[in-house]
Amino acid sequence: MHMQLNKTDIQNRVDELAAVQAWNHNYSLPGGVETRPGTQVSHGKNLVKLERLKPLFEAIGLRGKSVLDVGCNEGFFSLHMAGEGARVLGIDIDEHRISKARYVQTLLGGGKDVRFDSLDIYSREFKALDRFDLCLCLGFIHRVPDPFSAIAALGDRADMIIFEWKALKFGPHDEAFAYFSPKPVDQADYYGTEYWLLSYAALERILQRIGFTHFHRIDDPRQRRAILVAGRKPHPLFERPDQVIHRGRLRAFLTHGKRCLRTFAGILSGRVNA
Repeated sequence: MHMQLNKTDIQNRVDELAAVQAWNHNYSLPGGVETRPGTQVSHGKNLVKLERLKPLFEAIGLRGKSVLDVGCNEGFFSLHMAGEGARVLGIDIDEHRISKARYVQTLLGGGKDVRFDSLDIYSREFKALDRFDLCLCLGFIHRVPDPFSAIAALGDRADMIIFEWKALKFGPHDEAFAYFSPKPVDQADYYGTEYWLLSYAALERILQRIGFTHFHRIDDPRQRRAILVAGRKPHPLFERPDQVIHRGRLRAFLTHGKRCLRTFAGILSGRVNA
């Protein structure tokens, strides 16, 4: 049964939760209440991101699948997948995000097919979880200080993982770079702090070390967000050509070369100042 509340009650509760922590996902709730109103354009926003993911969900087939949604935030994708017939566990280390996900669930439903929990991927409780058919990892990898350990932990729980992350876009994708974010710790959203930005090749090499052998890339270089589907076993999805808009060799050289020149200039400047 869905909770029966009027628009005022819902809006008041949405505002109360926002006063503790700003909403990240935009939900359309009963009564026309929106949690984060406004037009979404960025690939990092939930409604835009969902349109990019739908073809993958259709290719994999969610009905009857068990799915682990890691870093589920406020549960938007967990609830969507449950609506498509999956059994979903959405986890996030941020208890405020989980509180909002649970509140939305009382309004939109999901029943026993979706559960939310505040859980650390390095905890004994996480390691004791059953294995899943699919792991969803959206906007997560660039938020952890040690991506190798985090990816290995996820690989222990599923043989297929969908990654979506703020990827490193300097130079060709085939170079395995990791770039430490210059942004400071986000005091307002500690778990939203950026750490390492990985290139496609860097993420793939980590996955290869822990036994993943099949990959499917989706990328538009005009956006910072990239998608990589990784698997240990064959699947028809991995037979599809990558959906990558190539920047071209000249543009790749210029973007990478510009960065090298800035670094070289900084070194020379340091020598001069010394």
